[in-house]
Amino acid sequence: MAELIVLVEDDRELRGFLGEVLESAGYRVAAFGDGWRALQALESSAAEVDLVITDLRMPGLSGEELLDQVRRLRPEIHVIVITAFGSIDSAIALVKAGAYDYLTKPFGSDELLLSVERALEASRLRRQLAEARRGALVNFPGLVAVSRPMVQLREIVGRIAVSPFPVLITGETGTGKELVARAIHHASGRKAFVAVNCAALPENLLESELFGHEKGAFTGADRDKPGLFEEADGGTLFLDEVGELPRSLQPKLLRALEEGEIRRVGALRPRRVDVRVVAATNRDLEREVEEGRFREDLYWRLNVVALHVPPLRERLEDIPVLAQYFLERAVGREGSGSTAAGGPEGAFGLSSEALALLKAYPWPGNVRELRNALEGAVALTGKSWIEAADLPARIRDTAVGLAKVAGAAEHRLSLRELEREYILEVLRQVAGNKSRAAEILGMDRKTLYRKLAEYRLEGDEAET
Repeated sequence: MAELIVLVEDDRELRGFLGEVLESAGYRVAAFGDGWRALQALESSAAEVDLVITDLRMPGLSGEELLDQVRRLRPEIHVIVITAFGSIDSAIALVKAGAYDYLTKPFGSDELLLSVERALEASRLRRQLAEARRGALVNFPGLVAVSRPMVQLREIVGRIAVSPFPVLITGETGTGKELVARAIHHASGRKAFVAVNCAALPENLLESELFGHEKGAFTGADRDKPGLFEEADGGTLFLDEVGELPRSLQPKLLRALEEGEIRRVGALRPRRVDVRVVAATNRDLEREVEEGRFREDLYWRLNVVALHVPPLRERLEDIPVLAQYFLERAVGREGSGSTAAGGPEGAFGLSSEALALLKAYPWPGNVRELRNALEGAVALTGKSWIEAADLPARIRDTAVGLAKVAGAAEHRLSLRELEREYILEVLRQVAGNKSRAAEILGMDRKTLYRKLAEYRLEGDEAET
């Protein structure tokens, strides 16, 4: 059903004109000549109103007073204010007070419809985000998603959170594996959440960091030091990039999982700990086991509960709600705190063109890259309304490149030629990183290298 817009304008001719413009664009319109009647309709109507457009200066209930009442009664509804040129300061003040946008008389039909489109799109995203947040509940902070695989993942997290068994989270870099680990911990009711990146420390330091050491255990050990297992006693230990754990430390981790005890470096006796281990990796651990880099018994001990976080390109329906969520956070951190941060329009959110670009981009860096792109756009533009031109060049350029591939049929390219063009375009998007390109293309590296050799792309174009 078409969106319902409440239009409040005391000028009969202008009210009729605006109503015709909105209805011709496909919207339903409930028009009123004064604010009181509009307010009564909002209070009594069971219909879902999507937007209010009101004149600022009206006899009786003014636009300012109507805005205040709408925000009190129906805070989910956006309000656009119509004002004369001499009242721009008042209109800007209203935007800061919560109005979505303002239009200065005289304005054209296109300007009106653009503002309406933005407001309604922001409302839709707001509702989706609220739905996603309700789905996440208080136990899963930050797991904002509406796609089926992520909703199912959230349900599984809820079921396994209170169990003591280890969890192995797999997924590409930047998909949000630590966020899932924190959600598990948050819902578990356990004490501390302690995280360590197994790839960030050299082997000699990692053992001491995980298991602790006794005074005099090695040069520089001038005091006893508890490790992260002891720090996480009664809580959750998150082992990020567990696939990078040195082979020499894997037996100690296996013992900690099987026996519930650890031994500090240089200690004679073990210590018992109550730790729930959640591990994450972007590696294929089964292949690591086959190639002898990861112990099979440790793999199966970690893999009691297996969770996979899908890449962003496989859940495009999450992009709008994630984008809105990151924009809200970015604007809040920038200190604007109000919808006025978007400039004169006061708009908050994404243009339809920007959203289309975000959906077209393959996101090799996944959710982390999306967050960084939007935070960068806010930081560089100082706006909370993001247009296509505000997005990073790599995202804009990718859309052009994909359009070339999509238009290949018009040039009657063969399937082999189309495949060649697509492989080259993906390589360009990931700056020649063949491992990353193979992931995106859904093929192993050997197949990619073979195709590159066939197409004779191993020259300058395809170099890393």
